[in-house]
Amino acid sequence: MDRGAGNPFRHGGTPPTMAVNPIEMQKALGGVNYPASKKDIVDQASKHKAGQEVMKALDSLPDKEYESPAAINKEVGRGD
Repeated sequence: MDRGAGNPFRHGGTPPTMAVNPIEMQKALGGVNYPASKKDIVDQASKHKAGQEVMKALDSLPDKEYESPAAINKEVGRGD
């Protein structure tokens, strides 16, 4: 089954924008002190054993400082 072709939602594919459960994202970001760098955010998510989709989304963030969890969610929501 080719999940990448056609409609990204068909057959359980993920949309090109935020496919991350916001609750999972917030769990992964627990304990981050803001403002935080991308490295700090990714490191904290890794310590929380964040899922693959959360880690992929965080890895794709621009390398800058983030003022709050909302700023991270906004950036993740932009997609590629």
